[in-house]
Amino acid sequence: MNLLRSEWIKLWTTRTTWVMLGVALLGEGLFAGLYVGLAPLDEIGDIDQVATGTGLLLVMMLVLGVLIATTEFRHGTSSSTFLVSPRRWPALLAKLGVALAIGLVAGLAYVVVNGGLALPLFEGREGVLPAASDLAEIYAGVVISYALICAFGLGVGEIVRNQVGAIIAAIAFFFVLSPLPELLPGSIGDYFPAQAIGALHGNPEGDASLNQVEGGLVLAAWAAGLVALGTLLICRRDVAE
Repeated sequence: MNLLRSEWIKLWTTRTTWVMLGVALLGEGLFAGLYVGLAPLDEIGDIDQVATGTGLLLVMMLVLGVLIATTEFRHGTSSSTFLVSPRRWPALLAKLGVALAIGLVAGLAYVVVNGGLALPLFEGREGVLPAASDLAEIYAGVVISYALICAFGLGVGEIVRNQVGAIIAAIAFFFVLSPLPELLPGSIGDYFPAQAIGALHGNPEGDASLNQVEGGLVLAAWAAGLVALGTLLICRRDVAE
């Protein structure tokens, strides 16, 4: 509990955390308000697609996960952390808990911003909202995806440890390799992280074979595997390497 409290204080008292969350939520809010308020209803189509947002906050959570893992290595404070926790893995487990927690907090804030702006505007323009249960499933998937993608970024950061290199690697994995599954046979491509996120969001475009639960499990497996590998490497390597 002390390690969890320590990691939470480190994250919550860092200006970067607030700037990233603020910029991302502002961008998502502008999208929800301006697009739903000004675009023709036939162009908006299904409000389900608006509910998943622009992906800006998703990228910010990915980067924030990397920062949770790499900031101490960049500033040389990891030695002090591991002196307090010599076995290392409890400190790394605390970082995972904080990454999941901040992802959930960001997701809930997103639901308030997106749902609070997009849904009333859409309904006020005489658009037909889907069933409350359908919207709840989409928003639940979005919230969970933010938590898991933050843990995913944490795993990449623990493996690479160089802050800039880890951020580039994490983003490239999604945006550079995301078209690759289209070249693979069968449904192999559905098990890539970007495609799993689409399924977890309810797959508004309807082109993936995974359902929402399966998409969540695939993304969780990716995050767990990266964090496990990163934890193993950090526990075995010298901090100064």
